Amino acid sequence: MVAGELRQQTGSIGVDRAKRWLNYSTRVASIYTNTDKVFKDLLHFEWPYGGQPFSFDLGGQFRGGDLHEKSFMAEVKAYSYEMDSAAEYRKFIAECYVAFQEKPDRCDNLLWLSWAPFQAQNWHKHRSAESIKKHLLHADNIYRVFGTNSAEEAQLKIEAQVVYELTNRLWLLILCEEQEGLVITSDHYQRVMAFMGIGEESQ
Repeated sequence: MVAGELRQQTGSIGVDRAKRWLNYSTRVASIYTNTDKVFKDLLHFEWPYGGQPFSFDLGGQFRGGDLHEKSFMAEVKAYSYEMDSAAEYRKFIAECYVAFQEKPDRCDNLLWLSWAPFQAQNWHKHRSAESIKKHLLHADNIYRVFGTNSAEEAQLKIEAQVVYELTNRLWLLILCEEQEGLVITSDHYQRVMAFMGIGEESQ
């Protein structure tokens, strides 16, 4: 198996694990992946100035509490160590910016879900406006988001309100195998769903 195929397989397994963990939180009313035929278009977007289209790995809607009926989209990285997380997160930020501009109703909550933290010394800054702007102006993102390679021109095009919204909507979730094992059991999950009058859901 070549490296690309292995990475794709690992990614698919990670999405399944993330989906299961979110489902077993009992706080997810609906959840779908970018490979689900009926819903995949909800997770697909185009860059404003060209380039390969992109999609989020997961999407859906929460239930209960302050999150009730709030939408979410998630990027999943099943990494066992940092790897290229910093570069992938930079891309994720640009994707969130574009997605919010196009479909804000799908972007109530934007989740980065991984099994490995990255740049831990700056972890508290990853969701800051300063960090978001820095990622948007990076050479990897600047043209496809703003249509220019000039940082000065792009800076003027940044929508401050969108950046502000992202600082309040981004989640950084780090899982581990032990944490996955501490979710509600399958039997108890079914009982909770029955008690809530929801019936059997995908696991």
